[in-house]
Amino acid sequence: MHRLLILLACPLLAAAAQAACPAASASQLREALKPEANEAERAVLQTHALNLASCLANPDPALRDGLGFELLSTWMRAKALKPETLQVLRARLLPVLSGPDITSGFHAPFAALTLAEIARVDRLQPFLSPAERLDLLERACAYLAGVRDYRGFTQDEGWRHGVAHGADLLMQLSLNPALDAAAQRRILQAVASQVLAAGGQAYQFGEGQRLARPALFAAARGEISAEDWQHWLTSALAAATPNANPDAALLARIHNAREFLWPLYVSLSESRDETLKARLLPALRAALQKLG
Repeated sequence: MHRLLILLACPLLAAAAQAACPAASASQLREALKPEANEAERAVLQTHALNLASCLANPDPALRDGLGFELLSTWMRAKALKPETLQVLRARLLPVLSGPDITSGFHAPFAALTLAEIARVDRLQPFLSPAERLDLLERACAYLAGVRDYRGFTQDEGWRHGVAHGADLLMQLSLNPALDAAAQRRILQAVASQVLAAGGQAYQFGEGQRLARPALFAAARGEISAEDWQHWLTSALAAATPNANPDAALLARIHNAREFLWPLYVSLSESRDETLKARLLPALRAALQKLG
């Protein structure tokens, strides 16, 4: 059956790979999702979805974000896309995460964000095989750890936001009960690689909050002990230890550490799960106190 799905998907994938972003039909596309669609209309919607994937690399934010991602996300959350269509999108977008940057840094972050929506569908209505799910996990972790383009938002170009979008993908995976404790530790490892950023980069577009989500959900699963959590926090924040003679890079890392820890602290403090708070809050308080 799995082989048959791949064979059926191939013609769709070939056609989608050649399609340009359908900017000219944007208004019609926004009306394409119909509550009472017949089979023919649902089939057309699948083709539209594959064509819209080309918009994710477009330098125009109105097409990349406002058309391509927005409609794909809306249609997935409305359960309008078939598993076969989602498999084609997954197969098309995964290589973008590790491919060469030929789109001024736009394509990979929006591929990651769209894959987060695909991972959400799989979490709620599983359609990926265990091997496919683990492959998505590994590629997502490698993508987040490898981000070095820290551009967030610019007025003319819109969002890139690679760290935040990579974190969103890991958040959906961290919530998936089909992924075990080893997978949750892999997620925490990937998150740790970007908590402080590289090259003296100071986060300014909410990256710390977005990284905090998969970290919290992975740790909240109950498979990470208080000792493991403390060790993970200590290791992730080791390069942000204040000293009497800081340089600009250290100050940026301390800033990033706070941007990550405070959302975690607030979320945990507001939790009604006393067991979770008892397991995770002490190490978190200690980490915040160490930063001063």
